[in-house]
Amino acid sequence: MTRRVFVDSKWSSKKNKNSKKYACYDQINDLFFEVDSLAELKEYDEIYLDSSIFPNMWQQLKELVSNGRRVYYFSRPWQWKKIRQRFREDLKAKTGRISKTDRGDAFLLSKVYELSLIKNNTHRYFRLLTIVDVELRPLLMKEELLYKNLQRVQRASMIGVDIGSNVKTLEKMVEDVRREIIDKAARLIQGFMDTAKCLRLNVDDVNGLVGLAGLLTYIKSTSYQKSVKYLGLCKAKGRDAWKIKKYSSKAQRYLTMLTNTILWKDGEIRPPTFKDLRRVLKMVIDSMKQMKFAEGAGVSALARPAR
Repeated sequence: MTRRVFVDSKWSSKKNKNSKKYACYDQINDLFFEVDSLAELKEYDEIYLDSSIFPNMWQQLKELVSNGRRVYYFSRPWQWKKIRQRFREDLKAKTGRISKTDRGDAFLLSKVYELSLIKNNTHRYFRLLTIVDVELRPLLMKEELLYKNLQRVQRASMIGVDIGSNVKTLEKMVEDVRREIIDKAARLIQGFMDTAKCLRLNVDDVNGLVGLAGLLTYIKSTSYQKSVKYLGLCKAKGRDAWKIKKYSSKAQRYLTMLTNTILWKDGEIRPPTFKDLRRVLKMVIDSMKQMKFAEGAGVSALARPAR
């Protein structure tokens, strides 16, 4: 029997030794318990997290995934209010209250899993974390943070603020982490460099290669139409317009980086349009299909075992 546990994510600072624990719910044994680290859940075959994955969690998740555990995260956080309302009676019976609690959130995850299992659409609510995710997403988060700091310092310099050597220091840090992302992507994502060659990228196109690495990390389907919606590149009018808001801004940022590089290599120095973004996305999807990547399997099919 598959052992699974549902976990309410938490943020904890390394400086705070008394930070709260992870609240967990073992559905089979109908048991609530707490752990200090996600790595303590190695006796479970499947771990289901809520939508918040904090920086302090990645190393713990890497340990679990490397040891063959299947880790999923809830991919529809905007539905929490609706979920809490739907299962309020079950929540009150189990925890004695309907207001937000750590144990309550862990229990609600189990109810969402039960319902999605009945409807055979578990993949719509929970996404699998692969070795590509746990290795690359922390680096991508670091790169984005460093780049935003670099932009802030550069803007301060433009208005006459003395920033000393901060610009050069940050530029080197951004360059270093981008090189690290490319190296890991080439090692972990099967066909990464082949796809890069199809897009006419070489080793000197650092921004474009980082954009490709980020895009392949975040998109989970080789379906062009699904990827267009996930990246917010679809045109919607009237009552469907609100759906555009629910897209991955991170994935769109990496597609923009990749598209910018391709445009510049073609001598077009201008901001990319949605048409450009969709064209480059189509090129990436077609390249993946040509290399016989499984339709609908997403990046998990690209992941190489960690060494």
